[in-house]
Amino acid sequence: MCEMTFHRGSSRFFFLLLVVSTTTVTGTTGTGLGRPAPPQKQETSAASSAGIGRQTYEAICANCHGLDGRGGERGPNIASRADVLQLSDRDILQILREGIPSAGMPAFGSLGSAKLSALLDHLRTLQGKGIASPIPGNPEKGQRLFFGTARCSECHMVGGEGGFLSSDLSAYAGNLAPSEIRGSITNPGGGSSEPRTLITATLRDGLVLEGIVRNEDNFSMQLQSVDGAFHLLKKSDIAKIEPHAQPLMPADYGSTLTPAQLDDLVGYLMTVARRTKSQPPADSERQDD
Repeated sequence: MCEMTFHRGSSRFFFLLLVVSTTTVTGTTGTGLGRPAPPQKQETSAASSAGIGRQTYEAICANCHGLDGRGGERGPNIASRADVLQLSDRDILQILREGIPSAGMPAFGSLGSAKLSALLDHLRTLQGKGIASPIPGNPEKGQRLFFGTARCSECHMVGGEGGFLSSDLSAYAGNLAPSEIRGSITNPGGGSSEPRTLITATLRDGLVLEGIVRNEDNFSMQLQSVDGAFHLLKKSDIAKIEPHAQPLMPADYGSTLTPAQLDDLVGYLMTVARRTKSQPPADSERQDD
C-alpha cells in the first residue's frame, strides 16, 4: 500500500516484542504431561485468530500507523485512505511479506502466512469491514449527477466509464462513512496540499495540448491529456504553458450542490463500491499465496 511506512530504527524492537507477545497465543500448550491441548471449538479458534491479528498489529504497526490505523507521526493513514482501501487482499499480503524498502517499511514475511492473514483481517476490521452504513439519498439521482451536472465523470472513472485525469472511484466508498465521503467532496484534499489544475501547453509547431502534468524534470515533461493519452514533451519544444484558473477538483460543491444532492452523490458512490466489492475477484487474486 502506498507509503505504508514503518520506522526503521524501531522495527527490530517491535518484531522482538511481537515474538514474545504472540508465543503464548500461538504456541501449543501441554497438559502437564507433555500431551497437546485438546482441539478448540471453531468459535474459539476464530477469536484466537482475531486476537493474534490485533496483538500483531499493536506490536509492529500501531507505533507508526496508530492504534486505529488512521496515521501517526511516522506512518500514514491505512484505515480510510482511498489508495489503501482499493488494494486487494493479495496486494496487502505481498506488501507485508516483502515490505517497501524505498519507503522505509521492512518485510514481515518471517511471521508466516497465519499471522500475516490474521494481521490483514485486523486491518480490514479497522477499515470498517462488516460495518454497513445506511446508504443516504437516491443513488439513481446521484448517478445522473456524477455523469451530468456535477461533471465528476470528466475526471473520475466508475465501472469503466468516465475520465482519466483523476482516480478511479469504483471501490472508493467501500469502507468509508457517508460523512467522510461527503467531506472529501466538499473539502477536497482537506486543505493539505496545493490543488491540482489543468494546464494548456502550446508547442512551437502549433500543437495545443490540455491536461495535467504527471512527471517533470529540467528537460522534459510528461503530460496526460484529457483523452487519457500520455505525451512526453521536450521543454525546448514548448512555447507556452498556461495553468487554468480553476482547480481540477472544484472546491465549491458545498455551495453549488444542495444537501440532498450531496446525499444522492454519496449514495451513488457507496452503491457502486458495494457492487464492485461483491463481484468475484480475478483469477490472479484467487490464487493461493
